[in-house]
Amino acid sequence: MPLHLKTVTPALKEILYELMDCSLFKPFRLVGGTNLCLRFGYRLSSDIDLFTDAEYESIDFNKIENFLQSKFPFYDCNDKQKIVGMGRAYYIGYDENNIIKLDLMYENDPFLRPEETIEGIRMADVEEIAIMKLDAIYTGGRKKDFWDLHYLLFDLGMDLYYLIQSHSDRFPYTHDYAEMIQNLLNFDKADNEPDPICLFGKSWDLIRMDIIDSVSKLPLP
Repeated sequence: MPLHLKTVTPALKEILYELMDCSLFKPFRLVGGTNLCLRFGYRLSSDIDLFTDAEYESIDFNKIENFLQSKFPFYDCNDKQKIVGMGRAYYIGYDENNIIKLDLMYENDPFLRPEETIEGIRMADVEEIAIMKLDAIYTGGRKKDFWDLHYLLFDLGMDLYYLIQSHSDRFPYTHDYAEMIQNLLNFDKADNEPDPICLFGKSWDLIRMDIIDSVSKLPLP
């Protein structure tokens, strides 16, 4: 199935292919909403999240940053000193009017499934993205995370309880079932955010109602 390149800007597409062609980024694969949007074409996406399960501190970020600064006329990063936490955010572009946010992050645990390469883009597996989306909601979901979860559940037919159990397997030390249920119903942050540009005509009210209905069918904590 061809990628839905209409879901990203020409600048994002050009930058993503530039990164994928560079050997420095070979340990990284595309995750997040941009992965899902390129695969399935249901909303627009505006940033690049690249994750690696390489050993922590094994990636030479100095070389990466030298490459980014030499390649892109516009370059900035969120921390000028050293890697903080699990990675670093950058803002890169060929001009100031087309800036793309790039997150380069270490993954805590090895990926469960091999990457897929689709039209030259190294992609994380869809089920792994689903678990990561659940984890994002577990720690304070944004509107686009709920939007993506809705697509996974109602368009791809994934089972919410199975994904929650998979989240428990992936994050055994931080997972709490009751807290997951609570956060799946916590729309306080998302309610105050703008809607993603949805190409399938879905509304936020529909997203909320469907997720509430799905959660109501789960076993009690």
